[in-house]
Amino acid sequence: MSKIKTTLLAAAVAAAAFSVSAQAAQVSLYGSISTGLLYKNSSSLTSYNEQGVKEKVDSQDSFSMESGFWGDSIWGMTGEEDLGNGWTVGFTLENEYASDTGALATDGTIFDSQAYLRIGNDFVNIAAGNIGGLSSAGGDFDLLCAFDPMEAFVGPAGLGAFASKDYASGNMAVVEITPTEGLKVSLMGNTGDEDEEARWSDRHHYYGIGVSYENGPLALAGIAEMRKYDRNPDWKANGQDNDASWTFTVAAAYDFEVVRPSFVYQHASKTREFGASEVPADGSGSAYNFDSFMLGATAPLGQGTLRASVQYVKGENEYDSDEEGNATILGLAYTYDMSKRTTLYTAAYYSVGGDGLDKDLGKNDKAFEIMDRGEYNSFGLGVGLVHTF
Repeated sequence: MSKIKTTLLAAAVAAAAFSVSAQAAQVSLYGSISTGLLYKNSSSLTSYNEQGVKEKVDSQDSFSMESGFWGDSIWGMTGEEDLGNGWTVGFTLENEYASDTGALATDGTIFDSQAYLRIGNDFVNIAAGNIGGLSSAGGDFDLLCAFDPMEAFVGPAGLGAFASKDYASGNMAVVEITPTEGLKVSLMGNTGDEDEEARWSDRHHYYGIGVSYENGPLALAGIAEMRKYDRNPDWKANGQDNDASWTFTVAAAYDFEVVRPSFVYQHASKTREFGASEVPADGSGSAYNFDSFMLGATAPLGQGTLRASVQYVKGENEYDSDEEGNATILGLAYTYDMSKRTTLYTAAYYSVGGDGLDKDLGKNDKAFEIMDRGEYNSFGLGVGLVHTF
C-alpha cells in the first residue's frame, strides 16, 4: 500500500514539475482522438496462377470500431522560445495511436508522426528531424493536404490515388522562405533514409522543392520531388537501372464561398513506392509510372460542411508493359462541428479497379502488384466523432 502511495506521490510531483517547467518554456500538450464505426465490403477477386489454375478470394464484409477513418488520433507536445529580434526556436514531437486499442501506430517508436526542431523568423523557417514529404498529405510541412476535401482521410478516398501519400523520412531537413505575404518556397532533403549505412552512396535520398501561394480565395501549389535510389545492386543484377524517381504535383483551389472546388494532378516516374506500399528491395519488383487526378469540392451545408471528390489513377510497370492498372475512387463526407473542438462525421467511399486492378483477371492478365486489388475494389461507410484537446 505504501508503495502505491509513493508511486502516486512521485507521479504528482513529476506532473507539477512538468507544469511549472512547461510554463517557463512555453511547452504545451495537444492531440486529438477519433473513434467511429466502419462498415466495409471488399469485392470477390478472381485470378489465375502460373499453372493456369483459377484462384478466388471471396467477398468480405466487416463491421468494426475504427480509429482515424476521419480525423487523427494523435498526441504530442510543442514548445517555443523567443530569441529576440523576431527569431524563435521551437520543437514538435507527435505520435499516432489507435483509439480503439490504445496501441502505438508504430511498435517501438513513440514519436512516429513527426519529430523536429526548428528555428526561424517571419522570412525563413528551418527545421530538421522526422518530417513528412512536401506532397505526403501529412505533417506540418506538407503542401498537398489542403486541396483534398477528404483531408487525406476516408480510406482510399483521401488522396489514395497518389503515389506520394504518406511518404516521410527521418534525417530530413526543410527550409521555408516567405518572401512576401501568401507566397512560400519550400526546400526539403534528407541525408539518407537509413543513416546506419556509413557511406552516403549506400543510402536512398529524397529531395524536394515546392511553391505555394494563397491570396484571398485563391490557393495554388507546385511540387517537384526526387527519390535517388543508390543502394540497389540487386536491381542491376535483374536488368533494372538505378534511375532516380521524379514526382511532379500541381494543385489549385478557389473559394466561391458557396462552394470551394479543387484540382490536383500528379505524375510519378520510375517510382518504387505507392503510398505505404514499396516494391521488394531485392529487385523482384520493379519501377512504376503513375498519372493521378483528383477533382473535389467542399460546400457549407447547415452547420457543417459537405465534401465530395473523385480520383483516377493509371499506372504501368516501367519494365513490363503487360503490367498496368487503374482505379476510380469516389468519396463523400459530411462533417458537423458540434463545438470548436468536437466534430461529428459521416463518410463513405467507393473504389473500382481496372486492367491489372480489375476484380476479375483472365488467364493472360497480370495483377498490378504495387497496389492492393482488394482495397481498390471496395466500399466503406463510417460514422463517428473527433475531439481535439
